[in-house]
Amino acid sequence: MPKPTFGLFHQPGGIAQLTRGRGWNSELAGFLLPYAFRDYWFKFFDFDEEDAINANWAVANNAATSDEDFAPNVDVEDGVIIGDTGTDDNGVIGLRYDNALMDAARNPGAEIRMLVDTVTGTNPLVEFAICDPPTGLAVLNITDVDTPSLASNGVTDGGFIIVDDDQTLKAAALLTIGTTDSTIGDNKAILGGSSPGSSPITAATFFTMLLQLGSRRAYAIFDDNLQLTASVNKGPDTAILMAPQLVVGTRVASTAVFPQVDYIAMWKERKGR
Repeated sequence: MPKPTFGLFHQPGGIAQLTRGRGWNSELAGFLLPYAFRDYWFKFFDFDEEDAINANWAVANNAATSDEDFAPNVDVEDGVIIGDTGTDDNGVIGLRYDNALMDAARNPGAEIRMLVDTVTGTNPLVEFAICDPPTGLAVLNITDVDTPSLASNGVTDGGFIIVDDDQTLKAAALLTIGTTDSTIGDNKAILGGSSPGSSPITAATFFTMLLQLGSRRAYAIFDDNLQLTASVNKGPDTAILMAPQLVVGTRVASTAVFPQVDYIAMWKERKGR
């Protein structure tokens, strides 16, 4: 029997072929969606490079020395990039995809797998976002979680998962901002609904954060735990281009935080499909 010919299938490589015979919302279809290149844009970065961070990612720091940043970590199983916040109180480092190409109209999302070395006192500070370009990458965008406030950093639209142990609320929180939904204090949900809760991060243990956006809405889940989910029916407007980014900081003077990033995945529907 001859091998099947890709181009002879109807709409090959798209969601129509993927779901034909198995239904629109089957688990198998969902698993294979990244391969439906006709209809979905998908990128996966494993950060296994040795000499320099993948050129698609920009890094920045607000500390005094060049060591306080993200850099490849050589000869680590699976490959990671490792950060150093430095020891300045409230010092942060940032990592961002270099091309803002995600429109809320196309249901963009991203997932990160990472760890931090220690969880002590009021550390750590972790902010994972999909947002429009900030004026400064090494800046905490959500400056207060208890009474939500947004930094004057140029960001107008996006979604944020944030864990800030310097706050009364120590549980992970989902916050959004939009050109329309511009009052960030109205756009907050606690993952798991526990307040003030406790940090969901365990020292030196990998965890995942998944952020899924849509037009003026957002969903988040921490470490695949269905008890640690949240959604907000407010958020980024359409026609505002965004990209994933990570900000990690220390909230304790003289104590550096060393995050490791294993991978970042990102996806969206293709325009016009």
